[in-house]
Amino acid sequence: MLQFSTGESYTVIGSGLAGRNPRPEPGEVVDHLVTIVDPGRSVSKTHLEFGQTDGVFWVCDRHSGNGTVIREPGAEPRPCVPGRRYPVARGTRVDLGDQHVLLH
Repeated sequence: MLQFSTGESYTVIGSGLAGRNPRPEPGEVVDHLVTIVDPGRSVSKTHLEFGQTDGVFWVCDRHSGNGTVIREPGAEPRPCVPGRRYPVARGTRVDLGDQHVLLH
C-alpha cells in the first residue's frame, strides 16, 4: 500500500505512475495513475514510476524537476538517478519534491 502525505492511500497491484497529472508515454501501459495534489508544484506532472518485479517493489524517478529521495529506516537518504529502478522495502519513505509517500 502507498500512503501519500496528501492523505490518499492506494493498494498497488502491478505498475503505475505518480505525479500532479501523470500520463504514460505513447505505447506505455500501466495499471495505476496516481494524482498527487501539490499546490506548490514541487511534484512534476509525471514524477515517479513504480511497480513490482518478482515480488520486489521498486520506484523510478521520471526525470522530475525536483528529484526523488529514498529514505529507508536507519539508512542515509538516497537521491534517485532519473531512469534507474530502486528496490524499496516496506516502511520506506520516498520524497517527491515537497510531498512524500510511505510504503506499507
